[in-house]
Amino acid sequence: MPNKYENLNKIQAEFDFHNLGILSPQEIYSLADEFILNSQKNKLKKISFIVGQGKHSKNGPVIKPLLQEYLNNHPSVSKVSLGKFAQGGEGVLVVDLI
Repeated sequence: MPNKYENLNKIQAEFDFHNLGILSPQEIYSLADEFILNSQKNKLKKISFIVGQGKHSKNGPVIKPLLQEYLNNHPSVSKVSLGKFAQGGEGVLVVDLI
């Protein structure tokens, strides 16, 4: 018999910030808002943002801390956590939507 809770914690969609070049904070927030809105329109509840670990940035992570703080205060977000190892670990933010 299939487990009805099997897909409850699976990420339903992801947005990858890699290869987008240097972004301003406002561009990061705008891309995140657009992805969240599209996810909500498609009735998704668990999404992720691939932000990387900042190993290629001169001064460490840039996108991750900005986005993490922004999402923690976002009205459509109920929870933000780091990805599990199999999901990309610290380079991924997993988001539960309201």
